[in-house]
Amino acid sequence: MEFKRWKDLSDEEKDKRLKKICSYAASALFIIIFLLILMKCEACSSTYRHNRDFSDGRGHAYGERLSGNDLFADDYDTIIQSDSEKDDAEKAAELEAARLKASEEEEARLKAEKEAAEKAEVEKAEAERLAAEKKNQKAEEEKIKKAEAKKAAEEAARKKASDDKKKAEEAARKKAEDDKKKAEENARRKAEEDKKKAEEAARKKAEDDRKKAEQTAKQKAEEEQRIKKALEEAERNRLNAEKVETEKNISKLDDISKKLENATSEAEKQKLLDEGVALANKLIENGVENDSAHYILSQDAQKKKDYYRALTELEKAIALNESNYLYYYDMGKLQYLLRRYNDAKVSFIRSVELNDHFSPSVYNLGLTYVKLNDENSALTSFKKSVSINPEYEKGYIEQARVYNRQGKLAECVKAYDNLIKLFPDNTSAIMELGSVYYQYGKYAESEAQYKKALDKLNKSETKTLTAYNLSKVLYDDKKYAEASRYGWIAYDEKDFLLNEVQQANVTYNYALIQEKNNKIEDAKKLYKEALALNPTHIKSKINLSVLYMAEGNEEPDKALSLLLDAYKTDSKDFSVNNNLGTAYMLKEDYASAEKYYKAALEIIPEDDDALLNLANSQVKGGKLTDAIANFTKITSKNPDNLEAYVGLAKAQIQAGDGSSAYKNLLYVRNKNPSFRKAEVQSLIAVFE
Repeated sequence: MEFKRWKDLSDEEKDKRLKKICSYAASALFIIIFLLILMKCEACSSTYRHNRDFSDGRGHAYGERLSGNDLFADDYDTIIQSDSEKDDAEKAAELEAARLKASEEEEARLKAEKEAAEKAEVEKAEAERLAAEKKNQKAEEEKIKKAEAKKAAEEAARKKASDDKKKAEEAARKKAEDDKKKAEENARRKAEEDKKKAEEAARKKAEDDRKKAEQTAKQKAEEEQRIKKALEEAERNRLNAEKVETEKNISKLDDISKKLENATSEAEKQKLLDEGVALANKLIENGVENDSAHYILSQDAQKKKDYYRALTELEKAIALNESNYLYYYDMGKLQYLLRRYNDAKVSFIRSVELNDHFSPSVYNLGLTYVKLNDENSALTSFKKSVSINPEYEKGYIEQARVYNRQGKLAECVKAYDNLIKLFPDNTSAIMELGSVYYQYGKYAESEAQYKKALDKLNKSETKTLTAYNLSKVLYDDKKYAEASRYGWIAYDEKDFLLNEVQQANVTYNYALIQEKNNKIEDAKKLYKEALALNPTHIKSKINLSVLYMAEGNEEPDKALSLLLDAYKTDSKDFSVNNNLGTAYMLKEDYASAEKYYKAALEIIPEDDDALLNLANSQVKGGKLTDAIANFTKITSKNPDNLEAYVGLAKAQIQAGDGSSAYKNLLYVRNKNPSFRKAEVQSLIAVFE
C-alpha cells in the first residue's frame, strides 16, 4: 500500500481524510464519555455508601437503605462489614473487572474495524487513481498522434507555398531587371540632354553674375570710402567734444576741490562731494587719469570712514600731482587715524614744505609730535600754527596742554589766559583751566573757573558735566554744603548726558556728598540708584557696603552680598578686598577675613590700615604670633600709630607677655593721654 505525505495530497483527498479523522475522534470521545458514566455509577455502590460520612447534613443518596443501627451509631464506633457485605464487594469487583475487559475487547474490535476500513478506503483510492492515470495516458497518446499528423500536413503545405513563392519571385525579378535596363537607358539619354542645357544656362548666368558683382563691388568700395571719411570726421568731432568735456569736468573738479576746502556747512560739503564723485567716476570710466578725481574719491571714502580706500585714492592723486599740499595734508590725517604716526609726520612735513602758510598742516604736525612723545617739537608746531593764523584757537589750547603735561603750571595758565582773552566764549578752555588748577590742588582757582564757565552755559550735557566737576572741587576743598548744591544741579540735569554710565557717575558723586553731609539714608538711596543705572559701578557697591557695616547699623549680609558681587567684577580692587575682610569680621568668620585682608595687602603691600585689619583678624582667629608680628611691623614703621600699639598690647596680654604689653600701654599714655583713655587706663591698672 502506497502512503502519501499531507502536502502531496490533492484537495479532494485531504477532505476525505479529514472526514475520517473526525469520525474516529467522535467515536473515541463517545467511548470515553460512556466509561466516565460507568465510573460515576460505580461510585454509588454499597461499599461507597458505607464509607460515606453524612454528618454534613446533606442527606442520603437515592435508594439507600439505612438500618436502625446506622441511624443511632456512636461517632466513635467503627463500622465493621458483615460477611455478606464482603461477598457483595468481591462480586462487585469481579463485575467491574469483567466490564473493563469487555470494554477493552470492544475497543480492540472497533480499532481493528477502523484500520480495516481505512485500508479498504486507501486501496480503493489507489485503484481509482491508477485507472485515472491509465485513461489520461491513453488520451495523451491519441493527442500526440493527432498533433504529429497535423504537423506533417502543415509542412507539406509550407513546402508547396515556398516553391510557388520562389517561382513568382524569379519571374518578377526577371521582369524588374528588364524594366530597369530600359529606364536607365532612357534616364541616361535625358540626363545628357539636361546637362547640356544646364551647363549653357549656368555659363550664361555666371557671366551675368560676374558683371553684376563687379558693378556692386565698385559701388560698395565707393560707399565704404565715403563712410570711412564720415566716421573719421565723426571720431575727430567726438574726440574733440570729449576733450572739451574732459577739460570742462577737470576744471569743475578743481573748482569743487577748492570749494570743499572752504565749505563751512555739512550740507554744502555733501552737495559738493556728491557732484564731485559723479564727475570723478565719469572721468575714470572714460580712461582719464586725473589727480583731482582721485582726491574727490578719497574725500568720499573718508566721509564713509573707509580710510584704507581713501589712502589708496590719495596715493594715486599724489602720483599724478606731487606738488599739491592738500593731498599730503589729507594723507597725513589718514595715517594719523590709522596710528601710522611716523608716516603722518612725513606727510605733514611735506605739506608744510609745499605751503608753509597753511595752519592746519602745521597744527596736525604738532599733534603727531605729541603722539611720538616729542613735546618740544609739538610746542614749536602749535606756536607756528597761531603765528600763521592768530585766530587759530586749537593752536592756543594745544600749547596750554603741552605745558600742562610738562608740569609747567605758570606757562600753562598763561597760555589758557591768552586763549580766553582772545576767545572769551570758549567754555572748553575755561573748564580745562579749572581742571588744571584742580590737578595742582588749587581748589579756589579751580572753583572760580568752573563757576565762570557755568554762568556762560545753558542747560546741556556740558553744563551738567561742569556742575559735576565743580561739586568734586568743592568736595575735595571740604565745602560740603556748597558741593551739595552743585552736585544736586548735576544730578537733577543728568538726563542731558548721553549714556547711563555718565549718569551713574553723577549720581554716585551726589551720594558721596550726601554721605559727607551725614544724610545717610539719602546716600543709600542714591548709591542704589547709581547701581540701577550701572550695575558694575564698583565704588557705589563699596560705599554702600560701608554704610551697611557702620557702627550701630550693622547689616553684614547686605554688605557681603554687594562686595562679593563687586569682587566678581574686579577681584584685584584693593577696597573690595579690604572691605570684604571687614564684612567677614562682622560675621565672625575670621579665617575668611584674614584671607581678604591678605589679598588687599598683595595689591597695596604698604597700606597700614589693611595690615592693622589683618592683625586684628588674626587676634580674633587665635593666631597671636602672626598678629603680634604684623602689629610690630606697623609700630616699627610708624611710631605715631597708637591704634597699632593698643592692638599689640592686647595680643601680648593674650599671649602671656604682660611685661611687653605694659610697656606698650605706657608708651600710648605718654604719647597721647587722651587716646582711648578709659580702655588704656583700665589695661594699665591690671599691671599696677
